[in-house]
Amino acid sequence: MQRDQIIWAKALTLLGAIPFVAAVLAQIAGMAHYHTAYLSLTYGAIIISFLSGIHWGLYITHAKAKRINLLVSSNILALLAWLSLLLLVPVTQYLIQITCFISLLLIDRQLAADGAIEAWFYQLRLQISSLVIICLLLLVWLQH
Repeated sequence: MQRDQIIWAKALTLLGAIPFVAAVLAQIAGMAHYHTAYLSLTYGAIIISFLSGIHWGLYITHAKAKRINLLVSSNILALLAWLSLLLLVPVTQYLIQITCFISLLLIDRQLAADGAIEAWFYQLRLQISSLVIICLLLLVWLQH
């Protein structure tokens, strides 16, 4: 990728974290009546599915070069994200999504080590996923 494309990718990724941060701030401000849990969990499931789609695409285009079967892992994680929305206990929903985000990050670490994704992309994923996981953990804590 060219430098300007990387800058755009980083900016858009940072913007993508805003709903998670906003959910935490809304919960702290006592605005739970705006359904912060539902909104953050729904957005989380969308993002998990989006990241799973990246892995699915990598598998389709470079299947022989991958040690991980990204086709299977991406589908399992997307389905787990969907399943998290069907449960009625927010803490369990958040924990499932946190597990999905950690799993996606571990897969990305392996992909970076294998040279399947560029180092800048893995660093970006590490930073933003860490922020998202912290936000989700805070939302679990704030539920009590």
